[in-house]
Amino acid sequence: MKRTTNKYQKAYMTAKARVQEIESRQEAIEKKYISDNDIVNPDGSVPEFLYCMEDDAAFEKANDECAALISAAGLETELLSARSALKIAEDHLIAYGLSLAPAGVRATLEKAVQHNAATRAKVLDLAFRLDVSTVSA
Repeated sequence: MKRTTNKYQKAYMTAKARVQEIESRQEAIEKKYISDNDIVNPDGSVPEFLYCMEDDAAFEKANDECAALISAAGLETELLSARSALKIAEDHLIAYGLSLAPAGVRATLEKAVQHNAATRAKVLDLAFRLDVSTVSA
């Protein structure tokens, strides 16, 4: 069976999954904080996340306390490290994708991915979805 992914795609998948896992752990801490502290909006609804709180003063207090909980759990530094690894994996995957482009197009795209987030995202998506079994070695 032919491989359909390469090391750059695998590294990107792993790094992206790591960032998402840490972010979901942070969200769980936030939701637990909301539940444990019986936080309710003035209209009686329970905010899904802290940023959905309508009382600004209560939000500031809750945000500070929740940030301290996240930091104490070590998730803040974990997330920074994971995002850094994701950025490196993205750069490698983009470089791989651009290496497959014709020379004239490559020069234009190399400039665009540095200055345009939409172009960067599109090149990243295309390089990630590429079936490498169709690329000659």
